[in-house]
Amino acid sequence: MRRGAPTRRPVSAQPAGKGEQNPSVRAWVRILAVQKSALAAIRDDLEHEMTLPRFDLLSNLVREDGQTLASLSRSMLVTAGNITGLVDRAARDGLVERRADPNDRRAWRVHLTPKGQLAFQRAERRHAARVSKLFSSLSGSELSSLVRMLDKVRQTIRGPELSAVRGPRGEARRTPERGTGRRRARAKSEEDT
Repeated sequence: MRRGAPTRRPVSAQPAGKGEQNPSVRAWVRILAVQKSALAAIRDDLEHEMTLPRFDLLSNLVREDGQTLASLSRSMLVTAGNITGLVDRAARDGLVERRADPNDRRAWRVHLTPKGQLAFQRAERRHAARVSKLFSSLSGSELSSLVRMLDKVRQTIRGPELSAVRGPRGEARRTPERGTGRRRARAKSEEDT
């Protein structure tokens, strides 16, 4: 556990409130608890080499090199200011570089450097080993069942009854009821095209 990190009792040790008597709420709370513990374990394991946000940045660039800051911001679900700082620090460390977009003089594209590719490959091996260890108590068929069940929940989330929490391009939105007028106008103009 990281120094200074708050400690919590396991979910099962907490007294059940009225909402936790509902099986769906219990499942949701359990998913959150597992996700939090797994992220902490992965973060602790990776931070010898890089932070989790940097790993996410490099991972996005491995999947699709040469993205704009805006596309990275959308795919990583972070603000433009956060992605700018993250890219600035990675560029300072020689892991990525910015190149002018040949089709748009106003835009810059972010590319992995050979040093960034090597750093990601090392971190990815550690990450894969840690994730395998996290799921080691499950058999192959149990893992397959878990993936199927989570895919089913994901399809429900993407369904029309929950579409209000999705953006105009299908991306997750943190607070669908809020937003600047500029965002609403941009979303409206994108819907019209």
